[in-house]
Formats: sequence, structure tokens, C-alpha cells
Amino acid sequence: MNQKSAKLGLIIPTMDRYDILKETLPILSQHGFHEIVVVDSSGAEDALKNMELCKKFHAKYYHFVGNREEARNFGVKKAEGEWVYIFDDDVVLQKFNWKIFEEKATKEYDFIHAKQGSYVWIFRRDFFLKIGGYDPNLCYGDDYDITVRAFKHGKAAYVTHIGKFGTPITGTLKMRWKGALYYSMTMLTFFAKYPTFRIALSIPYRPAFFLQKLVQNRTRENLTKFMLTTLGTLLSPLYHIKHS
Repeated sequence: MNQKSAKLGLIIPTMDRYDILKETLPILSQHGFHEIVVVDSSGAEDALKNMELCKKFHAKYYHFVGNREEARNFGVKKAEGEWVYIFDDDVVLQKFNWKIFEEKATKEYDFIHAKQGSYVWIFRRDFFLKIGGYDPNLCYGDDYDITVRAFKHGKAAYVTHIGKFGTPITGTLKMRWKGALYYSMTMLTFFAKYPTFRIALSIPYRPAFFLQKLVQNRTRENLTKFMLTTLGTLLSPLYHIKHS
């Protein structure tokens, strides 16, 4: 692999998803990133397996107690390169365009925004830390929030695309229900930060969406998603009071 002039590290938070990480990490390790930082909030069993997996593929491993946004921020602080790429543990990266990245990274830009995605995931590390990283009180709208702040305070490099992605690895129902609950609990906090009519409508929309799916197809997964999304929405005022 040719030596890259700009050092870019992947930041990957994970939690109790060894069966997913073992599929994606071997692929990610082949793309020549300066470093891969895995921030693991798993329990003891998955944490041990994730640690061994990271050793095998030369990824930096940190065990961390906190939510996804806090784990992302922690990972960036531990990174050593000039640039960081915020990644998810279930994403399959088939190809990364190093030529485009290096063209932008060697100029005076603070982050790279690709038209193929709505949000910003590639940041100059110092700029990411300067704007405070991810809001730890948000799960719903976390990418939107940091993208808004990035455009407000920094200089963007626009590209058409930066990589080619495959179909994400699907986790178990147990993995997904944890995210569904926390995601819905933070919706009101997100609305309080960005009080627009469109975002207000999204609060009742999620339970209604999963109710419609349940009516159309009465599966255990659809029932679980509807119940947890509804519960999280009902608990969102308490969550907001606690974290405001």
C-alpha cells in the first residue's frame, strides 16, 4: 500500500456487536487507513472477543463506558492522525477514493462533505475537537447537529463521492431494540435544539410509521420496534428534563 501524504483514521464505536464487527473490520483494514480506532462499550464477553479481533487486524482498541456519541468523541481524542472519519461498525466499505481525499486534505479545509451523503463524517481532527464533537445528549439527529455546526464554523470541501459502500451488515433483533429505544428518547431534546415544524412532525411520525408496518406485517420484529419507539417517545420529556 502506498504511503499516504494525509493521515486519515477511522473511528468506530461498537457495543455488543462482535458478530457484526468480525465481518466489517477485516474489510476496513484492507483500505490503507493510517489507523482504525475501535471504541467498545460491550459487556465482558463481546469485549474480550473484540479486543482479540482488533489485535488480529492491527486496530487500536479501547473499552469505554458511554453512549455512541461519547464513544465517537473519545475515539477522536485517541486518534493520532490529522483527519478522522466517523464510521459505523455495520458499514461495508468496498472502496475509498484516496486521490479525492488527499486532494482536499492537503488544502485549507476543515471537513469534507460528499454529495452521496446528507451529513459530514470526515473532519480535520483539531476542527472536530474545536466545535465540541458530537452532542452526547443526542442520538436522534446527532449527525444533523454536527453537520450544522461544521458548516457554521468551518470551511467545507465538496466532493461528489468519497467511497463505495456495500449493504450494511444486519444485526440481531436484540441489537436493534436498544438503538430504537434510545433513538426515540432523544427526539424531544433534538427538537428543543432545532425547533422547526418539520422536526416537530417527526416525533409522532416514527411510532406511526412502525404501527403502519406492524399492521401490514405482524411480525415480532415490527411489534418490538413499534413498542420501543412508542415507549421512547413517551419517555422523551423525562429524558429532556434530565439532560437540559
